[in-house]
Amino acid sequence: MSKNNSNDGIRLFPMVAKAATREHQQYRVRHKWLPILLILAGPQVLSLPVLQATTEKGQIDDRGITSAVERALDLEKGVFPDDVDVSTSQGVVTLSGPVSNLLAKERAVRIAASIRGVRGVIDRISVTPVSRSDADVRKDIQAALRQDPATESYRVAASVQNAVATLTGSVGSHAEKQLLALIAKGVSGVKEVRNDVAVNDLSKRTDSEIAADIKARLQWDIWINGNLIDADVRDGKVTLAGIVGSAIAKVRAFDDSWVNGVASVDDSRVEVAPLAKGDARRRLKYAIRPDSDIKKAVQAAFHLDPRVAAFSPDVAVEGGEVVLGGSVGNLKAKTSAEQDARDIVGVSGVDSHLKVRPDGQVTDAEMKEQLKAVIRWDPLLDGSRMVVDVVNRVALLSGAVTSTFRKAEAQDVASRTKGVVSVRNELKVEPRFYVAYYEWPDSHRYVSPYADQLSDYASGMFGPELYLTDERIKKNIESAFFWSPFVHSAGIKVVVDGGVATLTGTVGTSIAWREADRDARRSGATRVINRVKLKSGGWWW
Repeated sequence: MSKNNSNDGIRLFPMVAKAATREHQQYRVRHKWLPILLILAGPQVLSLPVLQATTEKGQIDDRGITSAVERALDLEKGVFPDDVDVSTSQGVVTLSGPVSNLLAKERAVRIAASIRGVRGVIDRISVTPVSRSDADVRKDIQAALRQDPATESYRVAASVQNAVATLTGSVGSHAEKQLLALIAKGVSGVKEVRNDVAVNDLSKRTDSEIAADIKARLQWDIWINGNLIDADVRDGKVTLAGIVGSAIAKVRAFDDSWVNGVASVDDSRVEVAPLAKGDARRRLKYAIRPDSDIKKAVQAAFHLDPRVAAFSPDVAVEGGEVVLGGSVGNLKAKTSAEQDARDIVGVSGVDSHLKVRPDGQVTDAEMKEQLKAVIRWDPLLDGSRMVVDVVNRVALLSGAVTSTFRKAEAQDVASRTKGVVSVRNELKVEPRFYVAYYEWPDSHRYVSPYADQLSDYASGMFGPELYLTDERIKKNIESAFFWSPFVHSAGIKVVVDGGVATLTGTVGTSIAWREADRDARRSGATRVINRVKLKSGGWWW
């Protein structure tokens, strides 16, 4: 089945979806009794993280997958309501229930796809947005496209009827078309986006050129093993075939295949084959690459990123470390360039010296008004208690939000404001519970500014109020490692003493290092000491 580029939030995996329909076996873990137990247990327990699902160690089954997905959604209480239902049959997860915006719907699909053992995600989530007039929604979409520094020059128009937004016009690449849809989805009151924008690719590329570009992207993408995926291109239509280790990797391969000249992508022949821990079939993807090749791969990634392509940052690579220099026109372009570099195989670190040099004259007062407007219409933000200001091109965020996810979203919104060169994010998170922030391949919109701050943040949030035993914290961490498709926990040793978790051992990729660190922080530890080392010549499967 060919898939076009509209409604990418719905990801169906036909090989296993048919079996799921026949079985109708549902495991709903709703935890409706949890509030009563929390009240009986006392106020201190309210600050505890969600307990891990019980499953036999080393066993992946539908019941365990359902619990793991529900738990991952529960970690973002500020984003998803309690009435999103999860069921699993033969590894295929079905999501249903209402959410208030398209971004939350698509994020739920990505989170479910990121759980180990999930072979596919069927999206039956409905969007019931806040009630707004079509005229107001259209006005805000047009303002959002005009204000975003990456899309302000695009020749597109928006119309809205019954909360359904339709985009028309033309752009030069599929990535630009998708960026337009993403911005439209970020306006409150939209329940669907029909992306009718045409892609005018003037390069007239041959099938062999397209296939070579796709192969290179799959090979250099650290999130997947491109060695196990083939791309057949005929008349610009791409058919992918092969094996990936997780559902989220399949989504990533689909996204990677949209290079210039592609008319459609069919990924129905890509099989999701989650590997058991220590499985001898694990395939190695060696990450030792010459610095010159890494440099070319980073530059190619910049060329395909519509937020970065216009600026061509300077790139140097020294022993696998990428050094970025030069200037870009906005803060979002800087953070996007840094993330693009981190996602390249063989990159051991990114040292960014990029400077933000906005074009044009935008006053602090104008930036403040633009930022306030975006916060007002962004469906992911609760802006009622947020205070914003701009002083000397620095955006100042203060007040309170209900989750760390919303704090990160506010940071992202500020970085996309024309003229802003820096963000001081002093938002406080209320209520007092830690919500993990996900960075994995959703990074076209989100780049976490808190990677180096989470330890102190979590410690200050939990402090002595947390009544989890060291044994419980250790089991939580090990369970989180087990359900992550990115962390192969056989190489990691966990020791918890007085609530402080110490991680030692080795992992094969920077993704595994980051995910292990994040999983430990969201599992109840008051502090995490991460001494895990990254192998040279690491692998991914």
